[in-house]
Amino acid sequence: MKTKLRPVLQLAPLLLVTIIASAFFVSKSPSLFSKDALWMELSAEDAQKSQINIPSLAPLVQKVEPAVLVVTTESVFQQQNAQLPPGFERGPFGDFFRFFGPQQQGPMHEQKTKGQGSGFIIHPSGFALTNNHVVEGATSIKVKIGTDLKEYDAEVIGSDEDTDVALLKIKSDKKDWPVIPLGNSTNLSVGDFAIAIGNPLGLELSVSMGIVSARGRRDVHPSGRNGLFDFIQIDAPINPGNSGGPLLNLAGEVVGINTAMSAAGQGIAFAIPIDQVKQILPQLKSKGHASRSGMGIRIENVSPELAQALGLPFTHGAVVREVMPKSAADKSGIQAGDVITEFDGKMVRDASSLQVMAGLSGVGKSVPFKVFRDGKSGMFKLTLEELPKEKKPNQAIPAPKKEETTAIESIGLTVASLDDNAKTQLHLEKEVTGARIVQVNPRSIAAFAGIEINDVVIKINNQPIKNPGALSSFVEKAKKGAVLRILLRRQKATIFVAISKP
Repeated sequence: MKTKLRPVLQLAPLLLVTIIASAFFVSKSPSLFSKDALWMELSAEDAQKSQINIPSLAPLVQKVEPAVLVVTTESVFQQQNAQLPPGFERGPFGDFFRFFGPQQQGPMHEQKTKGQGSGFIIHPSGFALTNNHVVEGATSIKVKIGTDLKEYDAEVIGSDEDTDVALLKIKSDKKDWPVIPLGNSTNLSVGDFAIAIGNPLGLELSVSMGIVSARGRRDVHPSGRNGLFDFIQIDAPINPGNSGGPLLNLAGEVVGINTAMSAAGQGIAFAIPIDQVKQILPQLKSKGHASRSGMGIRIENVSPELAQALGLPFTHGAVVREVMPKSAADKSGIQAGDVITEFDGKMVRDASSLQVMAGLSGVGKSVPFKVFRDGKSGMFKLTLEELPKEKKPNQAIPAPKKEETTAIESIGLTVASLDDNAKTQLHLEKEVTGARIVQVNPRSIAAFAGIEINDVVIKINNQPIKNPGALSSFVEKAKKGAVLRILLRRQKATIFVAISKP
């Protein structure tokens, strides 16, 4: 029986195409195709009968479209000239470069810029969501809603840089704005359909569709900025201007906020899970910011070499690099060199995953966690505390003259001396010595390792660095392929990175 059926099954696609085609061609009538006509047209009735019944997203789009925002911002600030890498051009919108990471820097100048992004209304009174990076530093915010040509002023009610979320309020007396309901991102599965709506490249209310490609992307930083990211990865086309727009399921519910595309390849884009946003929304409305919980430690990933050195039988977990004095971790007995392998009953894959779990669990929550120390595993417990906000430089640090800088081209860095003014602006202790990074080649091994402008190199391979010349000399003398273990100061944090000299 199977043998007899096979030829029929193989012909099925051809038969289907023939049936579909016949719907258009066998139904034509002489009255619709006169001898003088150059083409055929169907009557409205015949066209309706011939229509193929394929599901359409049009009803969903029409339902949510009136609540989608085009967000336009204006900013005036002091900025260093961006020296673009080869092959890149300056885009028309403010969020373009946030998709492609750090840039080389030039002299300071005052710049007035305009940016565009997307957003969506979540409450009839005019509360709306977008990305923090869309409105960050804006002196003016205007929004257009749906297909309405009128522009409204908007203000930032609260924002959170760590999760790249901002809560806006449309300045209007209207209390019956259309809204898009928030869905559940926790229940998303890889392979589920995802619809993105926004303002890519200034093309308002553009719709794209794809699938959820992956979940829990915590080790990517497509905006060039570190944060508490737990991204949904999608293959729906996302472009500059989509930032802040809704990612929808087939019920028309928001399951994420579109945030960034990957510069590394096409068909890779990222969205913030809406369940993560829900956790901080009440705080954004009431306090204007989100409190972040933490353990009071600094951590790094477990490399294969480090796992071998510590006697770890696996390579997952987060190595405790530093324990803050009098912190919750300090009180619980955690020590530098411990490896945290479980947190609140969940496996710790790497440092990023622990940072996200601890940061979003909530201040005051008591959590158990498992630690590997001296060849054994043990359980600990602590109460998460509120993390203080990192201080930012008080003002822009004047760019050094070219003759005052030292280029280390082999690893993609340009450094300058660390003077007292820079120490003050970067909140560094007076006794700190080193070489301040003033440029990072965005295509260099240093950029890929996460080194940033205004990081200060204080040690390399355990050798103290007193000045730019010492750093340059050490790197240039190192052999090709040598591992450079670099210790950095990033304001109050001590950062460890390892790179191989090209």
